Amino acid sequence: MILFNVCIVIFTYAISPLSFSLGDEPVRKVDMQASLAALNSDSTATQPADSVQIQQKVKDESPQRFLFVGDSMVEPIAHYFWNYAKENGHELYTVTWYGSSSYSWGCTRTLEHFMEETKPTFIVLCMGSNELTLKDMNTIHRNVQRVLEKVGDIPFVWIGPPSYTENNPNGIKRWIDKGYNDQLIKEVGADRFFDSRDMQMERARDGLHPTMKGAVVWMDQLAQWMQSELTRHPVILNAPQQKSAIQNLTVMQTKDKGFY
Repeated sequence: MILFNVCIVIFTYAISPLSFSLGDEPVRKVDMQASLAALNSDSTATQPADSVQIQQKVKDESPQRFLFVGDSMVEPIAHYFWNYAKENGHELYTVTWYGSSSYSWGCTRTLEHFMEETKPTFIVLCMGSNELTLKDMNTIHRNVQRVLEKVGDIPFVWIGPPSYTENNPNGIKRWIDKGYNDQLIKEVGADRFFDSRDMQMERARDGLHPTMKGAVVWMDQLAQWMQSELTRHPVILNAPQQKSAIQNLTVMQTKDKGFY
């Protein structure tokens, strides 16, 4: 009770216009208005993220030097990626390594070799189709992280394999994804991952690879996503008005061991 009365006296003095001294020293007051303002500021700063307005992303309009690498899925997309690059003033260097995986790219110096050769400002990775049967998520984690360590601070996107989900009636059993893509999203982040599962496009006889017509659909959707606010680093990729033959394309075969 005594403590309560003391608190009442202190509070009353703090908000009153009166003042007194002990000896020659005035008793200082707490600036209640300043304290309340600071408290309100702290409260605003700790609001949940969804209650704070998200700053709009600014699209990078500068010309990019794209390095597009990965497995056999790369080549059909690259022919149309080339047209997008030419249309928007970008450069495109493509490396398709048949039969490769994130392990292949992560455990050799192949990616570093082409990065040193092309000096990319943006890297597009397309790999994983040869790893859909992996069940050990720790293995996927190690392989992907090795690749990301090589990419470093360079902006990138990872194109997931165009597999099928369990509930897709048209999916071929050996191409059904049972967790690989979800693990990729955890590794690279949803704003750097283009999800190609159940992609509605024309496919080759194996049921997985796109036909050339299918690759057009795939690239068009990829381009729309890469310049949207769904991505971490949006860039300009307006639809091409003309077509031209691809250049700067390197093809590595399954038997190739990569660079060491």
